[in-house]
Amino acid sequence: MSAEAERLLERVRRFAMPEGDVEPRDVRFSQQGEMRLAPDARWRPFRAAQWMSGSSIDFRWRAWFWLARFAPVHVVDSFESGAGALSVTAFGLMPVVGGRGPDFDRGEAMRGLAELPWRPFAFGRLANVTWEAAGESRLRLTFDDGRTKASVELEADQEGRVVGGSAIRPRAEGKSTVETKWSGSFGDYRTFGRLRVPTSAEVAWLLPDGPFTYWRGRVTEFPAW
Repeated sequence: MSAEAERLLERVRRFAMPEGDVEPRDVRFSQQGEMRLAPDARWRPFRAAQWMSGSSIDFRWRAWFWLARFAPVHVVDSFESGAGALSVTAFGLMPVVGGRGPDFDRGEAMRGLAELPWRPFAFGRLANVTWEAAGESRLRLTFDDGRTKASVELEADQEGRVVGGSAIRPRAEGKSTVETKWSGSFGDYRTFGRLRVPTSAEVAWLLPDGPFTYWRGRVTEFPAW
């Protein structure tokens, strides 16, 4: 790791853990927000529970939203044990959308990397992840477990607050996937015990016609450390 990357990592860690390093452990927290499936689609409210491993990029996001008043939809988005997956079911039983395979593995690994601000003790400490400086304020994180390789860039301000991230990520388009620019932003940092984490975020695909923001949410419960 270069000296510049080490300096950036230290800045991020010191902002997120101002009282000193925190021992890694699994994280579970709750969210609420809105999501939509297309640029011209209406926003649908959701509530979600997220689990994140303390020692790897693994995560599992379980969300519930409603396409209509009596049409609940359950979403599970995950990267676990080297594999990514997406499952969408209506009424808790009927499959609507699903996916597995190398593109899903890579796309979900990117999400696991991009959401490190919600487990900041993992910065610089993850197996199969390398860290590079991509400029004065950007860190490039690369996950490579010999099966899946994925990279994300995170941007930090002068205080060490991670304000956003970007990548070229596989996007589902019909029955195929398209490599598409993808970005997200974090804000509203709050202190929970010995950790500072963002409590708001939004994510967008950067399409030729302009940004398509498809997810925006806020943390409603987070454990005190």
